[in-house]
Amino acid sequence: MCDQCQRPLNVCICECLVSLKAPCNIVILQHPSEQKQPLATVPILKLCLSNLKVIVGEELGQHPDVQDLIAAPDGVAVIYPGRNAEQWDLKIPLLNRELADTPKTLIVLDGTWRKAKLLWFNNPWLQSFRIVALKGIPESEYLVRSSKIEGGVSTLEAVMHSCNFISQSNHYDELMNPFKAMVDWQIKKMGKEIFYAHYMNKDE
Repeated sequence: MCDQCQRPLNVCICECLVSLKAPCNIVILQHPSEQKQPLATVPILKLCLSNLKVIVGEELGQHPDVQDLIAAPDGVAVIYPGRNAEQWDLKIPLLNRELADTPKTLIVLDGTWRKAKLLWFNNPWLQSFRIVALKGIPESEYLVRSSKIEGGVSTLEAVMHSCNFISQSNHYDELMNPFKAMVDWQIKKMGKEIFYAHYMNKDE
């Protein structure tokens, strides 16, 4: 195993890692089931973003870091596609984007769509924060974990798009380098025939 990326040496992605600082603090609330996923993207984010914190659990209201956020909600935003969420439209050209207020902390829920909804409803304090939703998001490149949810993307992609939107740049596209390396390695490992049979016929 590689000591840095914690992946088998024959699928190490260290040469593709980047070192970045997000335009705001990133707090990831991770459902415990995601810790068992060998193709999870949060480990990549932990290696690439300096100002990122991961909190694991299902009901997190009593966690000290969460208590700090609840005590000072101004400047905190959470990504969730709620009905009344503020829309961050990724299709608007960079120079024409208007961000009402740049959040100091952005909360991202990490898990399958079902587990993300559980996190949302098990932690009602999240609804006291500013809620934002990513609109016009490009199709996910998370080719080795299928999703039938429209607009569904990996946690890494959600963080990358959010950071680009907040910073009005494409600077955080670099996060896709290790992500794509992980996906490419997995496709090679399983073989193209198995990959196409299991992942490229999602509607069948």
